[in-house]
Amino acid sequence: MRRTLLAVASLGALSGCSFFGYYKHEKARWAPPEQARNIDFPDSFETGVHLTGPMASAMEVAMSDFLPPGGKLKGHRTDPRLDECLSRRSTYETFIHQARDDLYFVRFSPVLSRCGLDVPILDGGAVYAVDGQGQILDVH
Repeated sequence: MRRTLLAVASLGALSGCSFFGYYKHEKARWAPPEQARNIDFPDSFETGVHLTGPMASAMEVAMSDFLPPGGKLKGHRTDPRLDECLSRRSTYETFIHQARDDLYFVRFSPVLSRCGLDVPILDGGAVYAVDGQGQILDVH
């Protein structure tokens, strides 16, 4: 009886970590060396996209709230393929607008064709207002 109670308490404590928002970040995946050998780094980033540090922080804060690493969106469970698609970060286009020095708007818009789907959805993204200190002010 005592062992059973101890086992139940231990399992309850372990699963309780998820209730407090604890999750382990996945490490970045590295390509095998033979694949990486064929990469030529650019001499200039002039034609690339430039994000300031605060912009990158605003984007990271908004994405972590919108779709946490390893998280799944709570879908309507009508189409599991759609739920899976909307749970992938790579599905979304990200737009950042700097309204003031300390105010950023970050919009996530799904592109379902990236998952091979052609399904109309009414509300699949979000717009976040994030301040210069990385705090979420509001979300629509």
